[in-house]
Amino acid sequence: MSIFTYIRVSTVAQSKFQQQAKIKGKPFIDKCPVTLPFVERPRAKELLEILTAEDILHIGDIDKLGDNVHDIITALKALLSTKATVNFTKFGLEDSQANAGIQAVIAAFETMLNMKEYQVQEKTIEGIARAKAEGKYKGGKKGRKMNYDRWTERNKEVINRLKAGFTTQQISDETGVGKTQVSRVRKRLREIEQSNQKDIFEAEHKEELNIVG
Repeated sequence: MSIFTYIRVSTVAQSKFQQQAKIKGKPFIDKCPVTLPFVERPRAKELLEILTAEDILHIGDIDKLGDNVHDIITALKALLSTKATVNFTKFGLEDSQANAGIQAVIAAFETMLNMKEYQVQEKTIEGIARAKAEGKYKGGKKGRKMNYDRWTERNKEVINRLKAGFTTQQISDETGVGKTQVSRVRKRLREIEQSNQKDIFEAEHKEELNIVG
């Protein structure tokens, strides 16, 4: 059995003076912005490759894994796939309960995301109905560029792999899509999921919804 501690810091100073006392076992420290997804961080990737069911990993808090719910869910699923015991200090759970706690967090986060998506869709439908009733809804326009549905369909293979936690290089190798394009899809997907407003995407791209007010 091996014991590890994962720490993400933005500066070397933080690593040495603020978090040194929290380290148990071998430390894996990523010096990077929190916006970089956990599964793409150099030291985190090393951890994911070596962790086994016999190991214990300590992490201070769940927010060390990412700056948005999607990235955190992806990170948690990647950690669970290693079968290692993952202890989050702020969870306050014993080793035998730790992974069950993580599964509960994942379920709660996914439920929250689904609820937000449903609410956005519901508001969009209500907005269209209200605009039609007021005679302000024109529908689609000729020459429109790209709406959310067509964008997701066009980038379906890339998006599916991004949500599964694949790295940019892995996605490029498997799909043949250039790394630059994969990065663009990743960035756009994160923006959409953080805002949870597909209509923002459509407005920026001269979309099918054209409500005149």
